[in-house]
Amino acid sequence: MDLSVALIVAASFAVLCTFYIGKRILTIDFSEYSSENSKKAKLERLLAKKDTPLQNSKIRRDIRKAFERILIPLGNADQDLLPARMDMAFRNKIVSQINRLNRNKLCRRIYITDVVPVPKNDFETWNDDGREWRESVLKCSTLERFESTEDNKVQHEIYRKNSYLRILQSRHIRRTDQKEKKKSYYNDMLSITCPSCGAGVKLDSQQVTCEYCGAVIKNEFYDWQTEAFEIYEAISTNLKRFVQLLVSGSILFLCVFLCLYLIEDTEISLAAGVGAAVLTFGGIITPIICGKTKQEKLAGKIVRYSENYLRACLNEHFWENENDEDLLDFSVGTIKLLKVAHTEETTTVTADIFGTETFLPENQKPYTEKFKKRLIMQRARYPEKRKVDGEFFAEKDCPSCGANFMPDENHCCSFCGYGLQVNNAKWIVKKNQ
Repeated sequence: MDLSVALIVAASFAVLCTFYIGKRILTIDFSEYSSENSKKAKLERLLAKKDTPLQNSKIRRDIRKAFERILIPLGNADQDLLPARMDMAFRNKIVSQINRLNRNKLCRRIYITDVVPVPKNDFETWNDDGREWRESVLKCSTLERFESTEDNKVQHEIYRKNSYLRILQSRHIRRTDQKEKKKSYYNDMLSITCPSCGAGVKLDSQQVTCEYCGAVIKNEFYDWQTEAFEIYEAISTNLKRFVQLLVSGSILFLCVFLCLYLIEDTEISLAAGVGAAVLTFGGIITPIICGKTKQEKLAGKIVRYSENYLRACLNEHFWENENDEDLLDFSVGTIKLLKVAHTEETTTVTADIFGTETFLPENQKPYTEKFKKRLIMQRARYPEKRKVDGEFFAEKDCPSCGANFMPDENHCCSFCGYGLQVNNAKWIVKKNQ
């Protein structure tokens, strides 16, 4: 077939196939380009006066409070406003960030509008490693500003039209309650009737005082502690599908064109072109699927593996080994397991760690750098499970959540369950490669 004819036929075939598939997987929404969704209109909504960052966002109160307990201290550059319940490594990171902002006489205000909870107006919850986890991701538009605390002058700003806010929290589950295998353990214990006066009492810590009669009430479940907070920008699902469809259409066009040009029989060349495209797609997708399967198999080799707990250990390691005074923030992103090795007593893991670091030099704009590190980490092969509550006998500051509570008879924090005497579940970085 002639070159020009082969080009026209291949292009027509690829366009028809792409249009047919795109009609079924893409959602056409022109409201994105309306005047109310323009940058100017969004900035007006972002900078509208609000008492709190998520006021009038129409999301559930507990989700709103979980985010604002981090957003408000950053916006005021005041560590005294931080919540009591935080992972200690995460608290140190946020306190360091606030101190860095104070040295530069800045605050980090994050303005939010057009909040769309993803996938619904609720927390996603799951259980692992003796803990109950919950995560909320809010799709929204944000304006991040570094403002002077002296004259409110804006030093630097970042506008994100398609932004995501993520909060991760966890709490300890008593071993006796784990036997029930619930998805969520203590949601039905948020409020009780005071046994002394009959008034309604909200349980927001392990010990509360009735505001009506002064009765002291101790509960037997654990409060949520904040483990991570992130703000990032990502392309929408619709745009991602469009890009994938465009790449697929291009591959189909190229395969069909070459077959039409090289093979004289039109029917055979079309069939060969489609077959070559399918093989090409398979060659691209297969390594991705195999990689995910390998990750699942490696994770399955580790007793009571929790990626969130591993991420917390890595955050603590990076925090303790970071010497750059200009570092404002860092986050651990993808963790790619490469090798898992066991001895009778230990588990050793080799992994590639991907993340980002944000720096704030004095009198300069902040900037972000990506990093990749290959680490060898080790912990006990069969870590001790966290224990149930016992009698309180000695007051201590928990190294995990920072709470000033009495450890139980098994030397575990009575607030978050952290093993105060022996924590052989912790990942220790042995070597940087």
